[in-house]
Amino acid sequence: MRFVYLAASGGNHAFVLPGRLAAATTEERRLLSHREQIIELFREIRTPLYSYLICIGLKPHEADDIVQEAFLRLHCQLERGAKIDEPRAWVFRVARNASLNMQRCQRRIVSETSLDQDEGARLERRCDPGKNPEELYLSKEAMQRLDAGITRLTEPQRQCLYLRAQGLRYREIAVVLGVNVSSAAELLQRAVVRLAGEIHG
Repeated sequence: MRFVYLAASGGNHAFVLPGRLAAATTEERRLLSHREQIIELFREIRTPLYSYLICIGLKPHEADDIVQEAFLRLHCQLERGAKIDEPRAWVFRVARNASLNMQRCQRRIVSETSLDQDEGARLERRCDPGKNPEELYLSKEAMQRLDAGITRLTEPQRQCLYLRAQGLRYREIAVVLGVNVSSAAELLQRAVVRLAGEIHG
């Protein structure tokens, strides 16, 4: 049986404890390492992940909940000893799946009028108030064409575009969407070509 010797503070006495404590301290060190990795990853991708979730239609409080849920699941997986090769992509995939489940459960129906009002308000916020009326009109028109073009993309193309906009690499996008790397690259290329045609065409 293994023992751990702990010296008592301020004296020459030592306490002998069974090997379970040694194993527990090793386990604690492993958990601390996982926590540090998760905190570092959280700091790196929290904002891009939140932005992605907003892009795919979640409300701010829903996006916050899903970000937390995704990182909690990552913590649980690492605690169980799972090996995750692409943690960034893994978290995005978990968040995407959770958001799809949430949207399915809610079965939201948004009327055309409220969608148009939200879209108009979003476009107005994107326009630079320092521009002259003609420039504002052209910017607004270009943004409307861009938004319309994005809605006409296929769902995989749109997802690919949103993920790329948040800084994910092709390999990570492939993991999130469950496709191979060449398919992810092709989806993104088609989306960009189609949007360029919408804006300039």
